[in-house]
Amino acid sequence: MLKHSHQQRGVTLVELMIASAIALIALSAVLTLYTASSRHGGALLQQAHLHQQLHALVHLISRDLRRAGYWHFNPSLQPPTANPFQSAGNRIQLDAYPGERPQSCVLFSYDLDQDGLVGVGACEADKCRDQTDEDNVEQFGFRLRGTRIQSRYGGPELVCGSGYWQTVNDASIEITRLRFTQQTRCLNLLNTEQACTPESPGLIRRAIEVRIGARLADRPDTDTLVNQWVRIRNDQLRQRQAW
Repeated sequence: MLKHSHQQRGVTLVELMIASAIALIALSAVLTLYTASSRHGGALLQQAHLHQQLHALVHLISRDLRRAGYWHFNPSLQPPTANPFQSAGNRIQLDAYPGERPQSCVLFSYDLDQDGLVGVGACEADKCRDQTDEDNVEQFGFRLRGTRIQSRYGGPELVCGSGYWQTVNDASIEITRLRFTQQTRCLNLLNTEQACTPESPGLIRRAIEVRIGARLADRPDTDTLVNQWVRIRNDQLRQRQAW
């Protein structure tokens, strides 16, 4: 009589526990790697957002500054020296909001609507001064206020400490510094090989350096600085040297 022997094959409990432990270790390693990659990717996206914000702010300020002093006028009726956008109260000025760092505010104006008059908004006593009107606002500015950059959109006088201003940087970005530096050069129109003198008419050429520092609000280690020189397109014509 034939006898059949049956041998049972399978996995023991010990082997199953070892395999489970190995699987858990592998899964833990994968999750750790994924978490680290996710955090690193998020940090890179935040850093990219910071750089994008800074370059957008520099572009915004530079684009507006280039137009400073522009005046739409008829040269056969008005002399270039009568430009109201280059007058003492409307030409480029560097100052600061009270308590902020020096030269953290820039003020300027230009003929936005090309009517030849400086738009100052509502005029006092319903009567605008000579060469001004209330059609619009053509006196502009940018200033540092705490951790924000603000843009001027109105006010009774063109100064850094008053008027109506709005924040232009993202709430997730903290501005750490804002500074404007002006360089001027006078070209003697009677003799270009000689320096300007009080007796000679001169052409004042100007350039402004815009320097902005910022960081992510929740990451002080991300402090970044960008700067750009802006050539003012509209030179200032003066009969006398006063710069």
